[in-house]
Amino acid sequence: MPPLIEIVHNTLAHCATAPQALGLVSLPGGTLASASAARCYVTTTARTWRLPPDAVEALELITGELAANALEHSASRSITVVLSRTARTVVVGVIDEGRGSATAAGTPPPDQEDGRGLLIVGALASRWGQRRACSGLMVWAEVDTGPASLLVMTPLDSDRYREGAGPESRPWEES
Repeated sequence: MPPLIEIVHNTLAHCATAPQALGLVSLPGGTLASASAARCYVTTTARTWRLPPDAVEALELITGELAANALEHSASRSITVVLSRTARTVVVGVIDEGRGSATAAGTPPPDQEDGRGLLIVGALASRWGQRRACSGLMVWAEVDTGPASLLVMTPLDSDRYREGAGPESRPWEES
């Protein structure tokens, strides 16, 4: 299968019902700025889909953790963020090119500054997991959104979310 088709297939494998909307963006690896760009993309898309504010916030936090993990723990040249909306849930997946795995969320020592990302994901998501995808790893999380609202599809320009675009098109940077 072509990589894009495989990405969509791997995302839909976690949906119990047919998706009503999909979102996808590919971002550069090797820079944590891409985690911020991923959060911005997911937040913008979730708001466009008119998701409840608590679901938007959960998706933003989950995406930041999953993207940061992918960027920190893989030598990926890029990461891909995929969103899939069904009537009552949204699945967000982050795919890297790494060979590792997302380990089970353990409790880090109180004085340790990192290691809480998957604990946060587990607390916010109704379920989450991982699977091999596109010669890399996909870590996904599902967030309950309640009854479906009217979906309005607005194309998003993925170049807006890439690092290296002009300063006016970097929505993740504060002015």
